[in-house]
Amino acid sequence: MNVMLVSVAERRLEIGIRRALGARRRDIQSQFLTEAVILSLCGGVVGIALGIGVAWAISTYSGWTFHVATNAVALGAGTASGVGVLFGYVPAYQAARLDTIAVLRGH
Repeated sequence: MNVMLVSVAERRLEIGIRRALGARRRDIQSQFLTEAVILSLCGGVVGIALGIGVAWAISTYSGWTFHVATNAVALGAGTASGVGVLFGYVPAYQAARLDTIAVLRGH
């Protein structure tokens, strides 16, 4: 959430220009929600890959059998997406509600 809040704060001028050129609040909100989901999914994919890699390494050295449960991978990816939507909503809402005139004036 903090990353997305910082992104909104740093991109206020971009948001103001997009709004001045005709972007709707829904467009701005969708953009930031999409970015949050993509960012969360990237983190989820890295986490899943590291988890599988560590589990494989442990099973190789301990002699255990190694099996990847596809439902666990899907659950991890789904959870990452859900977290992206959940924690991306507030920054997306704030970005969509910025006052275009004030942003373009520099306030």
